[in-house]
Amino acid sequence: MNLQSLVVIALRLLALDFLLRVAVQLTPQILQFLRLYEQSPLDGSRSDMVLPWLMLAGLIVAAVLLWFLALPIARFVTRGVSQDLSLGAMSLVDCYSIAFMAVGLFYISSHLPQVLNWAHYFLKTAASGHRDGERAFSGYDVSQAFIPFIVGVVLFVNGRRWAVALARRQSESAAPADSMSKTHESDT
Repeated sequence: MNLQSLVVIALRLLALDFLLRVAVQLTPQILQFLRLYEQSPLDGSRSDMVLPWLMLAGLIVAAVLLWFLALPIARFVTRGVSQDLSLGAMSLVDCYSIAFMAVGLFYISSHLPQVLNWAHYFLKTAASGHRDGERAFSGYDVSQAFIPFIVGVVLFVNGRRWAVALARRQSESAAPADSMSKTHESDT
């Protein structure tokens, strides 16, 4: 295990978190803005509707780029620094597994109270037999509780399998780069 691999893991987790936050927090706000805009257009300009979608697409592209460019960014950041990092007998797969499961547990534990609260509300509303309920709920509020919780469960359950696949892929892509740098050093 080296420092560069640890930076790649951290960057990819940041990309996942960034993408989830964009999907859960920003998308509902943009959809609500568009709904309000349709009800009372400000000046009839379509450019006001395009900007939120461009912003959303830009943020999603940024998260995807951060994921795919994690290895080159890690090489750049750790250039000139000792690559040796002693984590005992932990392999790259172990680090990815711990990271995925830790993020999954974080999302599960931080959103479990909201999920339980909404589940209780829905059960109580269903048991009472009337759909009006005491308070109206928004699909956005429900999605902000359930989507991160579900993502956390998926990360926790599939973390090891994804860790094996990512570590294999990262070591395959790092091997050609290392062999190219060694041949370049021997030529000089």
